[in-house]
Amino acid sequence: MKAIFKKIIIILSLLFVSNIATADQNDPRLDYLFERLYETENQQEIRNLISDIWNIWYEVDDPKVIEYFEKGIQAMNIRNYPLAIRFFNNLIEEDPNFAEGWNKRATVHFMMGNYDKSMKDIVKTLELEPRHFGALDGMGLIFIHQGQFQQAIDVYDKMLEIFPFSVKTMDKKERIQSFISQST
Repeated sequence: MKAIFKKIIIILSLLFVSNIATADQNDPRLDYLFERLYETENQQEIRNLISDIWNIWYEVDDPKVIEYFEKGIQAMNIRNYPLAIRFFNNLIEEDPNFAEGWNKRATVHFMMGNYDKSMKDIVKTLELEPRHFGALDGMGLIFIHQGQFQQAIDVYDKMLEIFPFSVKTMDKKERIQSFISQST
């Protein structure tokens, strides 16, 4: 009886560890969530799916990466952007394949007005996770700040390929189109 109990514990722990080890943008749960995101028209379900995806993107099993990630976010929250950049630099050095590290550093660069650096980090984020709607949204904002409105519309079209029924994304695209038509 003890032997069977030990085997069950070992199997459960292996399942738990393997789940953690595959977290971040490579997590197999993401495919189902993105499939649902593509299909659903329900705006509350879209918000819930987006939240679930973000939660998985944040998961990582390396304590050092977790520490840098959390400290980087804390620095962002108090608007200490140079410190946040240092933490995200450390995170990227520790795990260059963790897409959310690149995305967070892109966000900080954007907040600092470093649009070129932000765009480079967004491109890297999208190389690691092409469906990263947060990175795409950041790219759209950069194009808007630079007056490249057609490129911003193209980015929102790309986002609508991920979640075609997102009213929020459709509204962003329509506002840019409206601005363009009013300014011509």
